[in-house]
Amino acid sequence: MVQMEQNPAMTAQIQTGPHIITVASGKGGVGKTHFSVNLATKLVEMKYRVLLIDGDLGLANVNVLLGVNPERNASHLLNGTHSFEDVLTHVNGLDILPAGTALAQLSELDISSQVRLLKTLDLANRPYDFVIIDSAAGIGGNVRLAVSLAHEVLVMMNPEITSLTDAYALVKVSRAANRATNFRVLVNNVKMAEQAREMFTSINKAARTFLSFSLEFAGYIYRDNAVEKALRSQKPFIELFPDTPAARCVENLAKKLSEGLEKTFVENRIH
Repeated sequence: MVQMEQNPAMTAQIQTGPHIITVASGKGGVGKTHFSVNLATKLVEMKYRVLLIDGDLGLANVNVLLGVNPERNASHLLNGTHSFEDVLTHVNGLDILPAGTALAQLSELDISSQVRLLKTLDLANRPYDFVIIDSAAGIGGNVRLAVSLAHEVLVMMNPEITSLTDAYALVKVSRAANRATNFRVLVNNVKMAEQAREMFTSINKAARTFLSFSLEFAGYIYRDNAVEKALRSQKPFIELFPDTPAARCVENLAKKLSEGLEKTFVENRIH
């Protein structure tokens, strides 16, 4: 199901395809999947057509967070038994391409499987404004594939030194995989904004010194008890607790992304 209520940016997407954002992290446990679900949910609230892809193909974290149990998943798409449309799961206007549950064969695709998956996804010709790919953690082949698809990568980390070093490793490997992509840093679970700025300054300094390019600061998400409550309820916190600090942070980022899409729409009309 694709949300059909019109949005000013939709016409541009017919010509340019959806804006693809990969949410990645150098290590697990930083809140990447929960953020991806909430960002996608907020963009749907803003009347955008959104596809959320669970890029950790051998697991089913998005399913768990949303309390759904799809009959079909990415494995059915990959082996050709079902079409793209048949595999999708629909939750409150959001289209989801689910991962499999405990499917080791999907946890690290070989090159031929990656190529086959890319052809089947055919994202450039799908009728969405945004595609959010919640990638697996780390720097494996499936992660590099998710990065290669993206117009921009949101590198997510926590305010911890180990999270910073793992995020830098992700940036280093990902930059080699896709030099045309914008890399933006998002710091989760912060007590104060200064923490996020300090973390970004550190990783950006390393990128400029050793990789010769600069990162962008996407923002931060406050530590918030509402996040844990929403996890237990298997619902997005942006939906259950829209006025909490964490929800407002997600809303701010969603607005920035929508402004970027509108800018692209205007530029395409000019050219």
